Amino acid sequence: MQHSPFSASRFFARPRALALLAALALTAGPAHAGESPWTTVGAASVRLVSTGPDFTAPGEASFAGDAALEIRLEDGWHTYWRFPGEAGIPTAADFGASSGLTSARLRFPVPERYSDPYSTSIVYRDRIVLPIDLAPAPGEAAPVLRAHVSFGICREICMPGEAQLELPLAEGGPDFAARQAISAARAALPQPQGEAPPRIAAIERTDLAPADGKEPEETLFITAELASPTAPVDLFVEGAEGSYNGVPTLMERDGTTARFALPARGLASSADGTRPLALTLVEGAAAVEHRTALPPAGN
Repeated sequence: MQHSPFSASRFFARPRALALLAALALTAGPAHAGESPWTTVGAASVRLVSTGPDFTAPGEASFAGDAALEIRLEDGWHTYWRFPGEAGIPTAADFGASSGLTSARLRFPVPERYSDPYSTSIVYRDRIVLPIDLAPAPGEAAPVLRAHVSFGICREICMPGEAQLELPLAEGGPDFAARQAISAARAALPQPQGEAPPRIAAIERTDLAPADGKEPEETLFITAELASPTAPVDLFVEGAEGSYNGVPTLMERDGTTARFALPARGLASSADGTRPLALTLVEGAAAVEHRTALPPAGN
């Protein structure tokens, strides 16, 4: 996903500040089994963690466990979801340099909405554990997870951060603390939408004329069915790669029905002209994901 255009004066520090940020990037001391050393970048520290290997026979270890990217932020700072919203830098990880793995994919627990006088973003605060879906190569006894991580860290100003991380997955012993943290993060992943609420019930397209007399603008009205009349509710929408759409606004809520509005401006199209959407509906501690595609603009 591409982030939206944003003010350079707000989101990028001056070159001298960036040089200082680069100088602050460091690798911490020795790590325990199941975790890489911390790498500190400005107000953030990042590392890889794993549940450790399984011992199938004396002296023989293999990896059939789980792993995650952990980010810790200083008080008052935040980083971003995989799609940052109206402004920000998406969190992403490239695992292409790993060995002994056929695939690795970063997953994202439910984020939160953050608004300031300039924009509305989708963020994480404090400590974040992002699970990694792993597929070890057949017969591989000693896979090594390597990640090039990119993210943004923001308070009064926002700065880009990068880190190179490495973690041998079959060394050491089982890490029960990591297992607990990763399990909790996986429990917070949005689940595929089903027939029962919470769920996206309808998406309507309407052309609205702005109050200042400009051309009508295509707007999406998204209806959500909820399980509770009182639990907090929110909605995040991602378009195809290259999109820079905003964050939906809650227009009304009547018991177990909520209605959101989102301008379609900034939604990118796929090769066939349709506009893919991934909608993440959050109700209390539950979250579901619904994927669909809008017809081409103007149809």
